Amino acid sequence: MSSSTPRRTRKAQLASSGLGSHFVSPRKARDKRKTQTYVELPGAEMKRRRLLDAMERLMKSQHEEPHLQLSVQAAPPDTVIMEHMDADNLVEFHSEDVDEQPSLEISVTSVKRRIIPDQPTNSLYKNWIALIPTLVDPVLRYFGRTQGKALETIHPVISACGEPSCTPKRTTMMCLFFDRFTSIDVLSCTCSTLQQVLVHHGLFPTAPSQPRMAVSVDLLSFYRALFERSCDAINALASALKNHYSRRGYQMTDAQVTISYILISLLIHQCFRAKLYRTPSAEASAMPSNGMTSCKLKLSAKLRWSFNNIVII
Repeated sequence: MSSSTPRRTRKAQLASSGLGSHFVSPRKARDKRKTQTYVELPGAEMKRRRLLDAMERLMKSQHEEPHLQLSVQAAPPDTVIMEHMDADNLVEFHSEDVDEQPSLEISVTSVKRRIIPDQPTNSLYKNWIALIPTLVDPVLRYFGRTQGKALETIHPVISACGEPSCTPKRTTMMCLFFDRFTSIDVLSCTCSTLQQVLVHHGLFPTAPSQPRMAVSVDLLSFYRALFERSCDAINALASALKNHYSRRGYQMTDAQVTISYILISLLIHQCFRAKLYRTPSAEASAMPSNGMTSCKLKLSAKLRWSFNNIVII
């Protein structure tokens, strides 16, 4: 067999430089005769005749009593459903023998949508309004403690009370950071509430009462700086965090819950910064370097509308 003779299989092809020789699979022999046969389903013709007879009876009763409502009593429920399901197929073959039926008007009830906040939304809004002023001093201390320094390492158990006589209450929470998410035990008491302990250690709660998740304040500040230079990308941030956590070995089971919680934290943290920059004691320690004297963001109906449109899981 010469080198110019094509080989029958790809494995038998000779090696060549460059892109190699083009190989085409051999065509298989095909039977030119038609081997397909028509198969008749048993009972199909009987079923078709029965349906045609039922339709003919319905049409006759309609012509005899045009002002009466039609009702089928003899056929079982399964047969009636089958008639309605196969009616379109039957009209295709006998459309010239059947008169047009009067159209039946079906009333569609419109779904009522809420245009104003409901009672749970108003209660959530009022709880945030009452909580935000109590978090100003802890966050100022955190900013003063971490200004110009590396971020602190969060311990597995955190507390902000120095009184040995207090009886602490332990709460386990999921905390989101730049590079990981982890469970942390928070010790709260009468001196420092759960939310104040979280903010004291640079964590912002996702709920005004009984939170189960917290987001790093520095992560929220970074997103705020990113938002000022780009656009609202909360879904991109949540997806990026999920991928970043997964690549670092932290598998997140439900990303939708994280998106909702991060969105709530961003909204509240945004308004919390507005409250912080309007505080006289915060002007010297937490005022931005660009000379901004006040923040235009307010706890107003816009925030209440945002609460009304958040799906809290």
